[in-house]
Amino acid sequence: MSKTTNLFVTTAAVLTCVAAPVGAMAQNLIVSNARIIVGPGRVIENGNIVLRDGRIAAVEAGPAKAAPAGAVRIDGAGMTVIAGYIDDHRHLIQGPPDKFLAETAPRRMRELLEAGITTVQSGGDNDAAVLELKRRVESGTIKGPRIVTSARVATAEMKDEEEVRAAIRRVIAAGADSIAEVHYPITEPPQKNVPTEKESRNLAAGIDEARKAGIAFQVHASAVPPMLAAVKLGARKLVHTPHFGWMTDAEAKTVSASGAQVSSCTGFGAPVFDVFNRDNKPNFRDGKPWPEQVLDGEGRGREAGYKPVNGRTLFDNGVDFGFCTDTTYYAPAALAHELRVLSLVFSPYDMIKILGPNSADFLDKQKDIGTLEVGKMGDLLVLTGNPLDGWWNFNTAVVVVKGGQVMVDKRAQLKTVKVLPYQRPPID
Repeated sequence: MSKTTNLFVTTAAVLTCVAAPVGAMAQNLIVSNARIIVGPGRVIENGNIVLRDGRIAAVEAGPAKAAPAGAVRIDGAGMTVIAGYIDDHRHLIQGPPDKFLAETAPRRMRELLEAGITTVQSGGDNDAAVLELKRRVESGTIKGPRIVTSARVATAEMKDEEEVRAAIRRVIAAGADSIAEVHYPITEPPQKNVPTEKESRNLAAGIDEARKAGIAFQVHASAVPPMLAAVKLGARKLVHTPHFGWMTDAEAKTVSASGAQVSSCTGFGAPVFDVFNRDNKPNFRDGKPWPEQVLDGEGRGREAGYKPVNGRTLFDNGVDFGFCTDTTYYAPAALAHELRVLSLVFSPYDMIKILGPNSADFLDKQKDIGTLEVGKMGDLLVLTGNPLDGWWNFNTAVVVVKGGQVMVDKRAQLKTVKVLPYQRPPID
């Protein structure tokens, strides 16, 4: 059986999370005898990594020289250690907020951890609900990834610049970490892709007000012309790779020269299988039929081509290109889908950069996460497969550590299954 086929075989064992108690303090930990992907271009084929008080204290080749007293020890023989994944834009609140928080949130947060996501930014969800979700994760009431909260500010729908500025001040005061998914223009292509003068004035005001407050302002420009217009107005965080029309090298160089960053969402136009049905029918990311129900689609799902190729064009011209899924469904499947589409034009080495340091840069957290360097947060995954051999091995996490806490541990299942495959998604 091939590696790819094995990835999608359902394991007979029921996946479990054996983790530190909810709300536990950061642990001292050592993983030894493992391949360690420190970051892009740096791999230790047999080494160890030591966490002390939730931070990386050592990354070394060969056996560990010393370990903190009482450290949790993990034998990584035959396995690969990589930095925890970062999703720069995912919709976390699904359905009525109160019902989600009361009934669904623990499962969805656990699924994100099982996918290997240790940091996630909300994608313009219900503001109050995502702040409450973050509070519950930080307090230990819910076990989940580190949450960066983004507030919604619909600049295109506001009457003037002062209303935009007031809205930004209000959400910042409420606790938002960033402003996300500001649509520009509000009506998506192909119906219209030219912003109005008022939309441009309001966007410029929003960018300026967020800059004064020192928080990120993230623009959703899904066609090339409005992306370039947003960059000209000062946008430096762009949520989506364009999926209407082709981007030229010259246009990508304009984005790069501005210092603007882009997060991927390349899986937007490609069909999703085995998530919303078991009938081998292609679906759009919301479960509707593909390609006829692709959001504002141009026909035949051509966005599946625009997205990855435009992403490669941006990447090759020096744009800091990060990772995001922009989805709501089962997190391991969303990760696999995004990586599968990225793999059309990116190598596993490229994807390590996209998933790690580039995504950390997008969130302005490059000093803390994204690579396994001394001093950074103890966010790491132990994989049974080597992602340098193929994208599917990114989906083989058996241990997930966030900030020094073991959040997921499936190693006991390896006694009966040599490689834990990607679990078949549940049908909700």
